[in-house]
Amino acid sequence: MPRLTAVATAPGAVLLATWDDGRRDAVDLSGWLESGHPHFHRLRDPALFATAALADATTVEWGGDEDLAIDSLNLALLAEQQRPFGAAELAAWQQRLELSNQEAADLVGVHVNTWSNYRTATTPVPRVVAIACRAVVADPLLFAAHYRPRRPGRPPAAAE
Repeated sequence: MPRLTAVATAPGAVLLATWDDGRRDAVDLSGWLESGHPHFHRLRDPALFATAALADATTVEWGGDEDLAIDSLNLALLAEQQRPFGAAELAAWQQRLELSNQEAADLVGVHVNTWSNYRTATTPVPRVVAIACRAVVADPLLFAAHYRPRRPGRPPAAAE
């Protein structure tokens, strides 16, 4: 379970989280507040949102209400999804999955030239590509369902 050492708030339902490894994240919770239980809609009130405090190293509470809280695991997952995903992250993702440029392009549904442009930062990595890349790492079955390995060489001749 990830552990927090400090939290603070910023405008726009942003929680500033400091982790025990020294990493800091600005986590936008607006989507979580809107898509979660209606109980959390109360946190739309900036004054209430500003009361965020650590209940312990694994829980952030608002207004001292233990029912109005987020655990550090979900906060860390949200932070990971919101971190920048550019050319360096794309290259690391591709290397981690041991994909050729063509296989990676096929997996996310873009032309190999477009993929190369993402890798060289000629073209910014679109959010949908970052979401897809993170999703196939998080769910190996999703990767297996959509990955089509490329074999080197010419394809076999068609049977007559």
